[in-house]
Amino acid sequence: VVIMTTKTAPMTLPPTTAPQPEPPSSYIRTTTQSYISRAAHILGPDRVHAKGKSVIRPSVRIHGDYGAVVSIGRYCHLDEGVVIAPTVVDLEVAVDDDETKKNARENFPMSASSSSSGFSTGFSNHRRRNRDAMMKQMRDRFLADLSPPNNNDNDNDKDNDNDNDAAKRTKPRQKALPLSIGSHTRICRNTVVRSLSIGSNVYVGSDCLLHPRSVVKDCCVIEDGTVIPPDMVVPPFSRVRGVP
Repeated sequence: VVIMTTKTAPMTLPPTTAPQPEPPSSYIRTTTQSYISRAAHILGPDRVHAKGKSVIRPSVRIHGDYGAVVSIGRYCHLDEGVVIAPTVVDLEVAVDDDETKKNARENFPMSASSSSSGFSTGFSNHRRRNRDAMMKQMRDRFLADLSPPNNNDNDNDKDNDNDNDAAKRTKPRQKALPLSIGSHTRICRNTVVRSLSIGSNVYVGSDCLLHPRSVVKDCCVIEDGTVIPPDMVVPPFSRVRGVP
């Protein structure tokens, strides 16, 4: 048996630059061993409760200034550009009002029983560009709607004759509802969350929009670019994608 061997030049790989880790000094370590970036925006920190061992990356914005508690479980990861804000409801209108639900269904005709097979998987490049532009418009409008709840019980408004205060008093009284995020949950880049709750062991992809009063149960996957409409309840062990 003759074994022929040939001498070949060693394979060279193109040079790659490894991502530089962020210096430890750019994070604040809390007493519960959570790491919060100094570039994150925690508004109303007394109402933001992180149970521990979570990571909050730069440019994350958490709204505890709405008056409702934002609870974050253990071992959570909030990626860059994530916005967390509680649901705001009018006190004059019940949360489960039939007319409110009817309007939500008309604007977002997608039910909780919808599966991923209901969305087209063969998007053309043209439709993808249109969808990306639509998602950007929706996200910009979504962020523009973020505002603390209006409370007309403040007596100081009576002493201020400013037009802005007069316009504020004409709005219905509002209240922010608590928002809870379970443990072992990851929320990826540029996702806006205004849900009532997100369960444990949930993966939320990038550029997602979770509308007010929506609920995501445990062990779910929300794929990139998904829009969860108002009042939608995602059952446990679900995989959701698409734009209604």
